[in-house]
Amino acid sequence: MKTFAQEQVNKFIRGIGASSGIVSGRAYMLERYKVRLPQKRINPWQVEEEVQRFLRAIEESKRQLREIKERILSPEVREHAFILDVHLMILEDQMLIQNTIDHIRKRKVNSEWALDLTLERLDSAFKTIEDEYLRERRSDLHYVAARIFRNLMGKKHDDITKIRGKVIIVAHDLSPADTLQMNLNHVAGFVTDIGGRVSHTAILSRSLGIPAVVGLEVATSLIHGGDLLIIDGESGDVVINPTEEVYRSFVERKKRIRFLERESLKYAPLPAETRDGVRVCLQANIEMLEEVQGAKSHGAEGIGLFRTEVLYLNRKDLPTEEDHYQIYRKLAESIYPATATIRTLDIGGDKFLPDYSKGNEANPAMGLRAIRFSIKETEIFKTQLRGILRASPYGKIRILFPMISGIEEIRKAKMILEEVKRGLAKAKIPFDREIPVGAMIEIPSASVTSDLLAREVDFFSIGTNDLIQYALAVDRINEHVSYLYEPLHPAILRIIRMVVQSARQAGIPIAICGEMAADPLHVLILLGMGLEEFSMNPVSIPKVKKILRMVRYEEIKDLVEKLFEFPTAMEIKRYLRGWVKERFPDELKTFFPEELRT
Repeated sequence: MKTFAQEQVNKFIRGIGASSGIVSGRAYMLERYKVRLPQKRINPWQVEEEVQRFLRAIEESKRQLREIKERILSPEVREHAFILDVHLMILEDQMLIQNTIDHIRKRKVNSEWALDLTLERLDSAFKTIEDEYLRERRSDLHYVAARIFRNLMGKKHDDITKIRGKVIIVAHDLSPADTLQMNLNHVAGFVTDIGGRVSHTAILSRSLGIPAVVGLEVATSLIHGGDLLIIDGESGDVVINPTEEVYRSFVERKKRIRFLERESLKYAPLPAETRDGVRVCLQANIEMLEEVQGAKSHGAEGIGLFRTEVLYLNRKDLPTEEDHYQIYRKLAESIYPATATIRTLDIGGDKFLPDYSKGNEANPAMGLRAIRFSIKETEIFKTQLRGILRASPYGKIRILFPMISGIEEIRKAKMILEEVKRGLAKAKIPFDREIPVGAMIEIPSASVTSDLLAREVDFFSIGTNDLIQYALAVDRINEHVSYLYEPLHPAILRIIRMVVQSARQAGIPIAICGEMAADPLHVLILLGMGLEEFSMNPVSIPKVKKILRMVRYEEIKDLVEKLFEFPTAMEIKRYLRGWVKERFPDELKTFFPEELRT
């Protein structure tokens, strides 16, 4: 292999591994920088002409997106074209349009300036969002705005359909329209300056099996067109013009990862059980119907968490009862005879739902969100509950209430549910009268009172992501303190054990649906504490099944008892590594992925 003597040789940069896989290829630079916007004052007699210019740019943007959608020929890619429908809905959003027109008329400014002012206001709202997925939806707004800006300024959109060769696309950012237009036979991977694991670029990349590294910040300033790149979509590493030695090391890592993936996929159709016959239920976390088939093919035994927030996003009005009903019915039918657990709306409504606005909250993470918002905005809550109940006869559905902090909240939520049930019964609309109702345990107060909550619900689901964050007072998206976000902290293990004991004593099922459920090492610990139902991203299911089938339940219980003797997470990890190395030396890199890089 040859490398060129260019400015950057063997330069390592690290971002966020968004779609796993290791590939090498030449860099193809895709210019997607924000255009420089003209800011002009206009005369009163120019105002209405400027409004019309803005509206023409909106219509032209719609036309372009519809044309892009029609040109998609590949069935594999076409199933993701719904994202373009989201962008078309943004172009219909009256808040976006009317606010911009108001700026033109009141401030007497040109369309570019007016739209930029609108974006500033919307940006300030998005920045306060705690949920990573919802925060990344800000990018959709900016993709659409960038298209409007280019049409206002008469800028051409790059023809990315003409990419040739097997290249790695390097861009400041990629919109879904960019990705969907590409001939993916010519794309080996994606590299972007911005974005996170739940940006559309990341989601599409994972769905299409194309390695991607995002959030590199400096990729477009360090990489030149034609540079030889290696990208590692799991670790987030990118190497610019690697040496022969570095290239060979990545090739070996690629072979190892491929081998592990092939091996784990063999376990997808097998039962999830330990060597001594203890059965475990592995389910999938999803947020779109399109993900159901992938969950099944990876061996999911149901949907342990169906996030419903997507139904509310990027639309000009609230979802109707019929919207909810149709989605949940299709979900129930597609996963039957397995169960689908539907989590009710889990976002704050102050800035993120249509037709609902109020002042900024000083601390939105602990403000009006999740079940608190649903209890306050009863009609929005009832609409969703009616949709769920109407869909319940078409399969096995459970209702999961998020962010429960205590008895009063769960009782209020159940009262509203009972009111909805009475209304449906009066209207003679069929529904499952015994539909199971659960509480998410993700707040310390809920865990401490879990023995009381267990008497009020039919099941528990532990949301470890927020539980760890709240219990340890760590913002996991803050780079300055994210190192303190530690699932194996003794406090977290003790909290989980307490909640499991409460569920056991009350005789109700308990599941775990946070990121801990997708880690093979954490799954063994959770199993040893008595958890037997896990919900995770679908691709992790075969890997977890493989590990479960290697161990005995009795030895896992003994391991967990030992772990509670250690006072720090570091000591727990050190002991675990020795335990794994002694019993499963060939699987050390499965339990400890960082070993793959050494």
